[in-house]
Amino acid sequence: MDLGDMVVIDNPGHHLYGCVGKIVGRRGNRAPDDFWILVYIVSKMRDYLIPQSMLRLEKKEKLQS
Repeated sequence: MDLGDMVVIDNPGHHLYGCVGKIVGRRGNRAPDDFWILVYIVSKMRDYLIPQSMLRLEKKEKLQS
């Protein structure tokens, strides 16, 4: 996951489960292999610190011609 990637909150225990956002920063380790990711959520118009383990990249469907 890099800056500018669109992600989905993919943990049912998170209060923003299913929301789509854009990665705007990285803020250090939560656990040895789990970073805090700063995600801007468009629908809420603010950013949140969310563990990387609770995120997945948003898949974009290809248009068929």
